[in-house]
Amino acid sequence: MKISAAVIALLAACGAVYAILVPANTFIIFWRSGGGTVSFSRWRIEFEGPPDHYNTGAFDQIESYVSRLTAPSPKKRFVGIFTSTGDRGFGLDAIDGRIEASFTVEWRQEPQREAAIRAFFRSRGISPIQDYLAGNGDVRDATRVLNFPLTGNASDITALTKRILQELCGVSPTEPLDIHYTDK
Repeated sequence: MKISAAVIALLAACGAVYAILVPANTFIIFWRSGGGTVSFSRWRIEFEGPPDHYNTGAFDQIESYVSRLTAPSPKKRFVGIFTSTGDRGFGLDAIDGRIEASFTVEWRQEPQREAAIRAFFRSRGISPIQDYLAGNGDVRDATRVLNFPLTGNASDITALTKRILQELCGVSPTEPLDIHYTDK
């Protein structure tokens, strides 16, 4: 009995220290073998499975994922569409019936990419609904976060998604892609 009480006290103490040391809006992601992730935030630990991998025909699969975002749901939903190396792509979020294209840019190293993203959406009359600098590691304002609202049905958003992948992310329609869908 004394051992279990000591273990419970130790776990409670570790939890309290963790809650004090991890800032409120911070999360840490660890990649698991097989492509899944484990995410730690102040109050949550989440396990995600690996993305769906498409060696061929990935662009043909996009509309099925976008359709999940356009369907009514009280849950927050996310689709990440990236190359297998994770260096090119972007995310789509569905929150409260609104769909957004989400980008992160290391603005000091990639000013041309940020300008291209802004110009792409500006030419379509779309202004960002979120535009802020976020921390990355120990650098407080390292990453620019840009979210743009998307309107239309699943076909319209799919067509725009394919243009974004090609024109802004440099992804060829014949390239392999990893597509990850999450709802919470």
